[in-house]
This record gives sequence, C-alpha cells and structure tokens, in this order.
Amino acid sequence: MIFSPAPKALPQHEILRRLMWMRVIAITGQFSAVATAHWWLGIDLPLAPMLTVIVLLAAFNAWTWWSLRKARLTGDGTLFIQLFVDLLALSSLLFFSGGATNPFVSVYLPALAVAAAILPWGFSLLLAIFSLACYSLMMTLYVPLQIVPGERAFTYHLAGMWANFALSAALITWFVARMSSTLRERDAQLARARQQHLQNEQIVALGTQAASAAHEIGTPLATIAVIAGDLLHEMKKHPSLMQFRDDLAAIETQIAVCKTSLDRLGKHAGADAASAAHTVVIGQWLARFIEGWRLRHPGARLELALAQSDARIANTGAVGQILLTLLDNAARAAAPGDTPISLSLSVDAHTATIRIQDHGAGIAPDLLKQLGHDQVSSTTGGQGMGLMLAFATARQIGAEIRLSSTAAGGTLAAISLPLA
Repeated sequence: MIFSPAPKALPQHEILRRLMWMRVIAITGQFSAVATAHWWLGIDLPLAPMLTVIVLLAAFNAWTWWSLRKARLTGDGTLFIQLFVDLLALSSLLFFSGGATNPFVSVYLPALAVAAAILPWGFSLLLAIFSLACYSLMMTLYVPLQIVPGERAFTYHLAGMWANFALSAALITWFVARMSSTLRERDAQLARARQQHLQNEQIVALGTQAASAAHEIGTPLATIAVIAGDLLHEMKKHPSLMQFRDDLAAIETQIAVCKTSLDRLGKHAGADAASAAHTVVIGQWLARFIEGWRLRHPGARLELALAQSDARIANTGAVGQILLTLLDNAARAAAPGDTPISLSLSVDAHTATIRIQDHGAGIAPDLLKQLGHDQVSSTTGGQGMGLMLAFATARQIGAEIRLSSTAAGGTLAAISLPLA
C-alpha cells in the first residue's frame, strides 16, 4: 500500500528526460564548484575521489540518455533509482568536502522536492530517510575542508550559502513550474474532453430520438401519400379541382423527399462507410447535391459560384448532411422573394471551403457561441439540434464549421473540408 502509484502530470519518459537535463546542470555546477574552490580560492580538496564521483555520475547520465533512446526505462522504481543515484553522488561529494559544514549540504532539498512531485509517497519517504541518514552521519564523519587563513572560512561559507540558495531556488522553481504548467494543461484537456463527452451523449440521444421519430413518421407519411393519390385521381373526375393541381404536385414531391430521407436514414451507417472510402470531384458532386436540395425548397433562390477544380473529397455522406442543415437554415432565414442565398466554393492546396451566405436577420453574438454546442431556440422555430449534429459530424471527418454575422446583415456559414 505504501508504494501505490501516484498520478503524474507527465509521461514517465518525459520525467526521465527532465531529470537527465537537471543532472546535466548538477554535474556542470559540481565540476565548476570543485574547480573554483581548488584552483581559484585555494581550498585543498581531495580531487581524485571527487572527480571520480562526478565522472561516474556523468557516465550514469549517459547511460540514462542511451536507455531513453531505446525506451528501456519504465516504472516508478526507475525514477526512484535515478534520484537515489543523484543523492548518493551528492552525499559522496559532501563527504569529501566538509560534510555537514559544507554550505551546499541543503542541496538535498531540491532533490527531495522533485522526488515528492514525481514519486509515490513511499518512495519519497525512503529517499528522505536516506538523505537524513547521510546528513546525520556527516555531522561527525567527513573529510574536513582545509582553508588557510582561517578567517576566510566564514566569508567562503556565507558565499557558499548564497550560491546554494540561488541554485536550490532555481532548480525547484524550474521543475515545479514546469510540472504545474503541464498539470494545468492536462486539466484543461480533461475539461475539454469532459465537455466533448457530454456533447456526444447529447448527440447520441438525438440520434436515438431521430430513429424513433423516423419509425413513427412512416405510417402518417404513407397515409398522406394515399390521400394525395386519391385527390389526384378525383381531380380527373372533377375539373373544379384542377386549380389545386400544382399544390398536389408539390405535396407529392415533398412526400417523395421525405421518403428518400427516411430510406437514407435506414442505410446511413453503410452509406457513411462507403462514402468515407470513395472520393469524388467536389465541384461536380456539389452541383448534383444542389439539384437535389432545390426539391426541398422550391421557393428558395440560390446563387452558385463554384470554382473549377479537380480537387476531390471523401465522406460525401457526412458532408451532405452538414450542407443540408446549413442550407435549410439559410432558406428558413431568408423569406421567398428576398435577396437570394449565395453559395460559393473555393479550393486551396489542402482544403475546400464552402461558404453559404443568407441575408436574413442574422444571429445575436451571444447565440453564435452556443450554436453547434447547445440547444438554442431560434426565431424560425428551430432548437439548434441540426447544428449540433452538423458540428459533431464535422469533427468526425476532420472538417470545421464557422458561423458569423456579416456587416450587411445575415449569416455566413463556412465549412472547411480536407481534400482527399
């Protein structure tokens, strides 16, 4: 129980990489301190054992770097050994340079702080006990520093304490700040994932309701089709009904559109799998799609500006569902007889962008942030469910939808599609 894993903000290989670079800084600082004390300050140090410790620590760091490249280091035990070697090397250097009287003895603390941040508390406790034991032992057993004249010892000690504080503060601040930054980033990712999960649950619920509604609509739709057929038959017997011929023809057309939508819903999964593997020239496919959409809104005016390009896209089933939602919304926003809806296609090296511009009342800025993510009530009676499904579908195929209100009035919907 004492060695139960602790949650980590970073993968272990990244923690090891940071420990390796911290050890590089420590080795550089240790060698610089020994060189400065011996050759510049004139302090007599046992160079042979101290330099041997530094060389061995550098060799251990090189082995760590090699093992990281081979991906052979994993587990909390590996992190424990890494920090134990650092503390052992530090204790050896302190033993040969004054023990507990050395002003750098509190360098134990940054290492222990790092251990507490990355290891289960049981391993951290073992390292703390080891450090305390070494410190206690070096209070009586150590190689004393030979500083001549003696009055310079206090000055050197104060300077060493200052350097020790600066080094410890820098190491702790750097490591803990980086860990905290990564932890905040991970928390933000978890929050986004949680929000995405909630949206996906809403979309699954909408899909279930859609399937149920499609099943329920089948019977009344068939009844309407029968009644429309009977009226057309009666119209031949009663010429007075001829004035309703166009209306009955429109009703039959809309019934056919509804039946096609229901049939497509039943074959949706298979059609999506096929469209994901099949690619089409986007301009040609879009022209055919618009012809079918006009049957849904015979009174809508639509102006096209399609760039000539051989660019191809996949996932046409999903793209069609997105465009259907955006075009339907634009048609509802613009009353018949108003300025026509504009649809344009532009293609660059990696992306095809379809822009749909209506000239309706536009969308309030606070609603723009919610559309596609939450259910909202619109002036045309919608609830925003179609846009939620459109945004979710776009995420699945790597597309992006952007909604904005234009200065001239109306709404601009742009969908960016990755080219096949």
